[in-house]
Amino acid sequence: MNKITKYEFRKVTNNDVEDMLTWKYEGIYSFFDNDFSEGKINYVKSFPMDDNVYAIYNDNNELIGNCAFYLKDKVSFSIQMRPSLTSKGMGKEFLQAILEFAKERYDLKNIELSVLKFNERAIRLYKSLDFKVINEFIGKTVKGEMEFITMSKKL
Repeated sequence: MNKITKYEFRKVTNNDVEDMLTWKYEGIYSFFDNDFSEGKINYVKSFPMDDNVYAIYNDNNELIGNCAFYLKDKVSFSIQMRPSLTSKGMGKEFLQAILEFAKERYDLKNIELSVLKFNERAIRLYKSLDFKVINEFIGKTVKGEMEFITMSKKL
């Protein structure tokens, strides 16, 4: 259990997974629904067994999101915020807390992520926190091949 600002990073429990599997997003963001495909469901169900995936709770002890870190030659991560909290101006503070947590937990100097090119809302957020575009590529998704952008940031 780690506390960063007003957020607490916890090991994911099976109760967290049950909650996360109900998350539904609006419009084009429905692509990120956690019950979208069997592959996505199995991925979310694997969270409790991965020491580098965290459930994120607020001061009211409410599950508000999750993040996963992928520790290979370069450290990358993914994040997800509860759908009812998106587009409410909370993203920057939420992402800053995740970056601060990552820097402390993994002693990082740099971090990167890949984001679907259509996800302009997320790209704006990442750019607002000084992420820089370093690559574009076509990647496989449950909906077939799609365009991605890789972004990087010094911590």
